[in-house]
Amino acid sequence: MKKLKIFPKTFLYTFGLMLIIVLLSHTLIYFLMPWAYNYQQEKALETDAARLVEQIITTSPDNRLNCVMDFAAKWAANVSVDYDGFSYHMDLLKAETDATPSPDGKVEVTVIATTTEDGLKISLAENPLGGADFFKVEQGFADGAGSITAIVSRQHIEDAVSAVLMILPFTAILCMVISVLFALAYSRMFTRPIQQISAATEKMRELEPDAHCPNDTQDEIGMLADNVNSLYQTLLSTIQTLEQEIEKVEAADIQKSNFLRAASHELKTPVTAVSVMLENMILGVGKYKDRDTYLAKCKALTDRLAQMIKEILDASRAEFAGEQEQTDFLIADVLGTVMEPYQIIAKAKGIAFSIDESETYTVHLPQGMIEKAISNILANAVSYTKPDGVIHISCKGRQLVIENECTPIPPEHLAHIFEPFYRPDYSRDRATGGNGLGLYLVSTILKSLDIPYSFSPSEDIEGMSFQIIF
Repeated sequence: MKKLKIFPKTFLYTFGLMLIIVLLSHTLIYFLMPWAYNYQQEKALETDAARLVEQIITTSPDNRLNCVMDFAAKWAANVSVDYDGFSYHMDLLKAETDATPSPDGKVEVTVIATTTEDGLKISLAENPLGGADFFKVEQGFADGAGSITAIVSRQHIEDAVSAVLMILPFTAILCMVISVLFALAYSRMFTRPIQQISAATEKMRELEPDAHCPNDTQDEIGMLADNVNSLYQTLLSTIQTLEQEIEKVEAADIQKSNFLRAASHELKTPVTAVSVMLENMILGVGKYKDRDTYLAKCKALTDRLAQMIKEILDASRAEFAGEQEQTDFLIADVLGTVMEPYQIIAKAKGIAFSIDESETYTVHLPQGMIEKAISNILANAVSYTKPDGVIHISCKGRQLVIENECTPIPPEHLAHIFEPFYRPDYSRDRATGGNGLGLYLVSTILKSLDIPYSFSPSEDIEGMSFQIIF
């Protein structure tokens, strides 16, 4: 039974229950119906006998015979009435029974059971010929004025009971057929939603995006379908999130590999240059005999290496900006702290600052990382602003905008501007440029903190615009 599928199991359970009900009901009918019908007829006979007594008492002598005849005709009975000196006798039972009458014309019966209630005595009498038994009714009049005796055949009761019992096998077979059909219909109706859920879960196992459990009901099965659908959607969402995270991790790994490759390349050039100059100085080859000149160049290259290493370390720490302690601070305060050294550099280059802090605001972020990001943006702006140009800084709502007047970066360079060690130095000597890590560091910090940003040509001035939305 445990190995059966739910449809045959449900069918067997349902059919078994229906079969038990059919057998039990027919068994009860078989045993209780004769008793119930006999009891009903006995009560009706009591009522009619009592009514006959009342009619004889209240009816005129001319009509008494009619009352007796009506009673005898209704019940096909032998009736004898003795009352107030009058004697009435109706013999209708002989035609039904074939019993041999006594000399007075009456059928003799043997009483086998008797019940008495309120002066009325009804006896169960045995048919001497072995046919249907009789009811013998005896009712006395008040003050001993006479009595009524009636013998009523139970043949009609037995005929009715026999007819009912005869059709019981046929009704039992019909009920069993109906039970089979009902069990099939119920099993199909009950198991169909479960089969649909099972089919849907097969699709869900294959992670098909359109897999869905149909739900046409509001019962427990409907709730199960809703829960399965909700669980599947949560699973798909989780898988999608995990895939996105995996893509991010893979992208980060690729970015790190590219970064390390670029860093090694960038570090290799000055290290090689320093090594060559020192070796030639030691050997006293040619122009390298002038040690004072080339020691200064070596010092400049090592300073550049130190700065590059510092920026590389800053870039590696920027990836974990989101894990830094976060505090509440004003963007205006950060600008005031960060801008001061760049204002001095800009003044020496003839570059002016235009600042609008009319709409300052508070943020909850790692303050040190935000200062570093804004510092690198300002450094880039100061480096690339035209002589006598202007750097515009404004706080509008929760948006920080830093614009500088310069030659707009072409789209082919702008697409790579946030890559490590990328320097679009088309207007300047590469040797005098930065290390190409400034904007990469800015991008890494802002992405780690989920802060939207953009870097594009300005719509208001000829130059570039860096926008941050906190």
